Amino acid sequence: MMKRKIAALIIGMILMLGTVGCTTAQKDKASTASDAAAASSGTTAASDTAAASDTQAAVDSETAITEEEAKEIALTHAGLAEADVTFIKSGLEIDDGRKLYEVEFYSGNTEYDYDVDAASGEILSFDSDIENYEVGAGSQNDGEDIGEAKAKEIALAKVPGAAETNIRMQKEYDDGILKYEGTIVYEEMEYEFEIKALDGTILEWSSESVYDD
Repeated sequence: MMKRKIAALIIGMILMLGTVGCTTAQKDKASTASDAAAASSGTTAASDTAAASDTQAAVDSETAITEEEAKEIALTHAGLAEADVTFIKSGLEIDDGRKLYEVEFYSGNTEYDYDVDAASGEILSFDSDIENYEVGAGSQNDGEDIGEAKAKEIALAKVPGAAETNIRMQKEYDDGILKYEGTIVYEEMEYEFEIKALDGTILEWSSESVYDD
């Protein structure tokens, strides 16, 4: 009888130890799973933060220059100082998915329009037009014609690097004014112009990529 009691006691102790071991193992597994989930969550959060940072960096890179810098770029290209002009428009725009600054201003009776790339500061397009042009008393064609060579020199001076082989020009009467009208094609850009034959005034000037329709 005593041996049976001892055997039953030993079996009970073995079963108890087995239950405790199983519970501890389950707790260890649960703890490991919890730690893994936390690590995964931390990695995901870090990844999301990095992605957000990269996205913001991309946006910032698209607007690397400020509006004031865009205005200064346009003024420098036009050969004018801010004190010499009246700004009528400047602001950030999106054209075909590209961020650019549109800058418009007057100097005297000439209106200037510029598109400046917001990322690089490159001038994408520009033009200038004489508004309400007045020549004073007398005929608009009184005086001596500046000549074709001088007209070409004036036009080419607006496109650094361009040569006479890049320009095509002809002399015509338009609205009673004798003009030199022509185009310059240089470095994938096309420039169109009108120059008054009497005194070399640039009456119109515009530019666009040769790939634009």
